[in-house]
Amino acid sequence: MNTRRDPFNFSEASIDKEQLRKTAFNLRWATVDTDVIPLTAGEMDFPVAPEITEAITRHVSHGYLGYLPDLGLPSFREAVSENLRKNGVQAHPDRIMATDGAASALRIACNSVLSPGDEAITFDPIDFLLPHCSKMAGAKVIRCPLEKGTGRLIPDSLEQLVSEKTKALLICNPHNPTGRVLRKSELLEIAEFAERHHLVIINDEVWSDIILGSTPMVHLSSLSDEISQRTITISGFSKSYGISGLRIGYIHCQNKELFHQIIERSDVKSTTAGASVLSQVAAEAALLNCSEWLTSFRAHLVKIVEEGSQRLSGIPGFSCPIPEGTFLLFPDISKTGYDEETLSKELFSNARVSVVPGAERWFGPGARDHIRLSVATSMETFNEALSRIEIFFKHR
Repeated sequence: MNTRRDPFNFSEASIDKEQLRKTAFNLRWATVDTDVIPLTAGEMDFPVAPEITEAITRHVSHGYLGYLPDLGLPSFREAVSENLRKNGVQAHPDRIMATDGAASALRIACNSVLSPGDEAITFDPIDFLLPHCSKMAGAKVIRCPLEKGTGRLIPDSLEQLVSEKTKALLICNPHNPTGRVLRKSELLEIAEFAERHHLVIINDEVWSDIILGSTPMVHLSSLSDEISQRTITISGFSKSYGISGLRIGYIHCQNKELFHQIIERSDVKSTTAGASVLSQVAAEAALLNCSEWLTSFRAHLVKIVEEGSQRLSGIPGFSCPIPEGTFLLFPDISKTGYDEETLSKELFSNARVSVVPGAERWFGPGARDHIRLSVATSMETFNEALSRIEIFFKHR
């Protein structure tokens, strides 16, 4: 067990596998046999930055853990708004609401603008939570296929899907599962479409800190005040800082009337909803004090996705692009002779590597003939997983 570690070291020595097998649930180390390497949920294997644990410890030592303001700690909301402003978004703390996770923020956003009988457009493939939360609000989900092989938005494709029942457009940038970062031109097309049809854009930017290539992250609400006024942005801290178990995210919405509607639908004023004080303290510390740690983490991810793309693409039948954002690999396996479900089961049974199949239940029909690998682990662990996959295909 590691008792001392370099927080900027993302090697195997920094990972406590014994602890992960006790605490890493959600399809990860605590849920599989000890000989299985899980490359499944979008979480990291590394401990959090020491500044985060120090901030939590410091707050607990005061001995006071009472209720918070409805929208969250003022200092947390100021830290979030300052971070957004650095990225060109005119964000005011009074238009920020702390939530118990980005997934909860997404649910609240959908409940705020969608009702039974409405329609919501989203892309295909896309993370299951976007259509799931739309359906939970009573809406019918209309999927807009992305260009096969590139993940690009197909020009004018949205116009074919809109109807008088359409109330919202849900996007994810950077995109899960493809790892693609949306271009400014695509965001402008999305925004102009939403404006023409009077739609609210529910904008999931939970991966926005994990930019690995030269393509810049353009925040939708930075494009203009008009766009910002019809956008609900949700985000969190699990992908960037490894604090998924603290359940902390936020909603940003500059539109005063829409933000009031979000507050009402969230039920936060009744104290039945809201984010923990320790979660907000941790997230605030991440934003204010962990930029160097995040830079080092991204540098590690750049190396690991390049290695993964090269080696997976070297397996006959695989084609694996390097993601521009996220720490997700999404190889096309259509020429291997396996479908996504069968290959995932075979890799689990025979290579003892667990991956996520590109099944409709996870990402929509557009994910077929793909598998997804979450690779925020050490190079040593990932290389072992890759070797097992290579050996499986060599001897099948």
